[in-house]
Amino acid sequence: MRRPESHDGEFVGRRGRYFRLQMFQTLHPEITDITESDIKTVTLNPVILNGQYNDLAILVKDKLIIFVEAQSTWTINILVRILLYLSAAYHEYIIDRDMNVYTSKKLEIPEPEFYVIYTGGRKIMREIISLREDFWHNPNAKLDLLVKVIHAESKDDVIGQYIIFSHVLDGQIRLHGRKKIAVEETIRICQNMGALSEYLEGRKKEVVDIMVTLFDQEYATEVRERELVRDTTMKTTVEMCQRFGTSIEEAISIIAHDFGLALEKASEYVREFWNN
Repeated sequence: MRRPESHDGEFVGRRGRYFRLQMFQTLHPEITDITESDIKTVTLNPVILNGQYNDLAILVKDKLIIFVEAQSTWTINILVRILLYLSAAYHEYIIDRDMNVYTSKKLEIPEPEFYVIYTGGRKIMREIISLREDFWHNPNAKLDLLVKVIHAESKDDVIGQYIIFSHVLDGQIRLHGRKKIAVEETIRICQNMGALSEYLEGRKKEVVDIMVTLFDQEYATEVRERELVRDTTMKTTVEMCQRFGTSIEEAISIIAHDFGLALEKASEYVREFWNN
């Protein structure tokens, strides 16, 4: 389950089967009778979510549904996204089981829990974020959603080890860029530290391939975003030139100078954006 956001979310999603039981045991150490067969991965319909996916959601014995989001860049809007994921998950749960929401009998639906695994560099002081406090600043708001934020490294559980892996990977990317060596060094360091060593053992090529593919996707996304910003700025500049009576030849010179383009290329852009 994937949205185009960060290497963190993709790696959590791809490792869902490995993570499911260990993650549940980390979040609920008091529950000791859950096995791998009791846990199902929830796959949400991207049409309902407008193409967006949550990182990982699991259903435990049809009694508990747990949403986990991995973030390397902090945004409080994660609360809204999780609310949408919850709505989509309940919708599909009800449809899949042919439930009737208009019946007088109370529906049996799983209790939800929400977690954010934060791996970025920003210092997060709070363990709980909520719609009431962070969006409406109203303790009496009629709707609320509480999300636990997990951000501490730990070798004692799979979530803490995942955070270590993410921090090491970010450091290696700063040293080497988004290259294969950054992933290989991350794997080596984490194995030496005992972070995700059980998972990484024997899966080096798989992990490297996943991460290198993600690097390529992230780079392509960044290029598209830069091109969009450039084209929007260029279009605005051309429209301003035309509005103030600048000739098309002068506009071409301005675009060529401001955007570092050859006159021939600048002419193509100006004529594309020029309103005849």
